Amino acid sequence: MRPLPQPLVEQIERRLRQRRVHGLALVAFDRDGPRFGGGVGFADLARGERATTDTVFRVASVSKQLTTAVVLKAVGAGLLDLDELVNDRLPAGQRIVDADDRPATIPLRTLLSHSSGLPSSIRGADLGNPVLTRIANGVTPTSLAEAVTGLRVERRAGERIIYANSGLNVAGHLAALAFDRSFETAAREQVLAPLGMERSVFSTRRQGPGIATPYGSIAPPAVSSKPATAMQLIATPMGGLTSTAQELSRFGRMILGGGVLEGEQILPEDLVRAATTLEITNHPDLEQGYGLGFKVRQWRGRRLVGHDGNMPGVAAKVWLAPEDGVGVVVLTNGFALGIPHEVALLALDELLGPAPAGDPGADPTPAEVREHEAFGRRVEGRYQVDGTAPPGIVGTLARLTTKVRIVHEARGLLRVEDNPGSDGPMWLRPDGAPGRYRVAAAVDHGTNAIFDERPDGLHLWISQGTLLRPA
Repeated sequence: MRPLPQPLVEQIERRLRQRRVHGLALVAFDRDGPRFGGGVGFADLARGERATTDTVFRVASVSKQLTTAVVLKAVGAGLLDLDELVNDRLPAGQRIVDADDRPATIPLRTLLSHSSGLPSSIRGADLGNPVLTRIANGVTPTSLAEAVTGLRVERRAGERIIYANSGLNVAGHLAALAFDRSFETAAREQVLAPLGMERSVFSTRRQGPGIATPYGSIAPPAVSSKPATAMQLIATPMGGLTSTAQELSRFGRMILGGGVLEGEQILPEDLVRAATTLEITNHPDLEQGYGLGFKVRQWRGRRLVGHDGNMPGVAAKVWLAPEDGVGVVVLTNGFALGIPHEVALLALDELLGPAPAGDPGADPTPAEVREHEAFGRRVEGRYQVDGTAPPGIVGTLARLTTKVRIVHEARGLLRVEDNPGSDGPMWLRPDGAPGRYRVAAAVDHGTNAIFDERPDGLHLWISQGTLLRPA
């Protein structure tokens, strides 16, 4: 494996310095093996330990891809069916209900595409404080089974993407039941060991030499030089994997190989294809959404699939370009979401070459500029993030305190301020007819965004699952 190209190292160092993130590991690869990689900065400040491609990091929601692989292994073995109803598999005391306390109709595949109707939540997380844990969870779960007990949907399955950690916990629980193992054991036996991921474990309770220390704060999540080790995941399918950039590249190579790694069939090819194909979007004109356990988007005219992850002291990104047969893993030990997003795209540029200049197209006519400016002035104001707040007091506080502001700057260019998912300012550049935009931001750069007229006003759809509606 070649070392990181020096221009890329300089880009990474500048970003780490600006955001006070201490360490990063990166591996860029193709189907046959690593192409280049390395570590920048420190895995642990007290030990003076440098980050490397063999450093173990918490990877947060990047874990969901591996959880999906465990589920797909059970499907391939005939133990589960993507179209069967979840409640037909759950024990009676764990069945999911709707608003009328009737059993909810949820196909298994909708858990993986975040379209099951389950709300956003961090149920299954131990925040390191019994009171905060109880408030965040509504209960105090001590196991995965307890974390998936008592769940209630808020809408019909297949209606909309709502990023639901509980959905992946339920999916992982079903796989564990199917294999008659704990989820962590099933993941080891069915996916991690066959992939040769010997240092990878579903457990966030790992500290010591060779393991990156997460740095930051829990409330609010932020960067700092203080270890952020208090938060642990009781329910590991949603985000409890600890792994290295090198080992995660083996998982990526398997996906690029249609389920095959180094001659061994790990997952059925048809299930890998289904998982990495766009399954659902929140608006028919959006280019990005979910497959099964994988985010899917367009970038430079090509399909990217993968996932990001973030929790206190952690931000990570995996992107795969299946048609090009290349991918990249970026892991960090700081809560600055934009860094792995930006660095992953820079690494893909190194693999594929910079984007061609292309035809810039005709400048908009004065009439078109006036239309975009009129629309921009119309949408200025305060917005509320819809669907990302969990049930209960935590969600109520989030809805009361999180307000996003949209400002028209000039010639139809919009600035989106205080959107919690964008890690800093986001700009929306006019892209076609009024109401159609292209994102310029650290997170999800280059994706498209759509304004949609609704009875209560204009709604803005951005990223895979974010909706902003009038506050």
